[in-house]
Amino acid sequence: MMPNTIALLDTGKFVTNGVDVWRSVMDQTSLDSHRELAEVANYEAYFARFKKAFTSGDLLVTKQAHKVSLDVGTGSAALRYDLYEATASERKADLKSALFWLADTVSDVTNKLTKCEEELSVLKKQKGTSSVAAVLPDIDTKKRSGQIKVQKQQGHSIVNPSSKKRKAATGVQFD
Repeated sequence: MMPNTIALLDTGKFVTNGVDVWRSVMDQTSLDSHRELAEVANYEAYFARFKKAFTSGDLLVTKQAHKVSLDVGTGSAALRYDLYEATASERKADLKSALFWLADTVSDVTNKLTKCEEELSVLKKQKGTSSVAAVLPDIDTKKRSGQIKVQKQQGHSIVNPSSKKRKAATGVQFD
């Protein structure tokens, strides 16, 4: 992957390093043909392959003369896209949407973190119970209530109650 390259396919189909923008425009027919070339039966599996590659970081961006090749995935299952350099107006719009998307994502994550911290402080303030005890039911009382305690008979085994314990041989004693 090129240094300092951001690939954003959720907000549009473009790749940027913050200065230059490369993009690919696909309509339904080109997407259908690309899916068939990738030998994927349905769109769900096709986009699942995308998600897996982006999550694991299996992306390769190679710059050629006037285009960039984006390989999503590795090996024979890799999906290849040719991205072409965007015009100045497209570049401005794509970078703007990327920055706003990143800002929205950071804002959402910050809000989620604040809510989680508040919930954690409420759980810590609860008196008399630990946070684990409040969440998990008491397993010991449930276990004991259904069991009947077996009384051990003298000289019998608990595991096999029909067998008696054998005493060690002492030998023959003459008076």
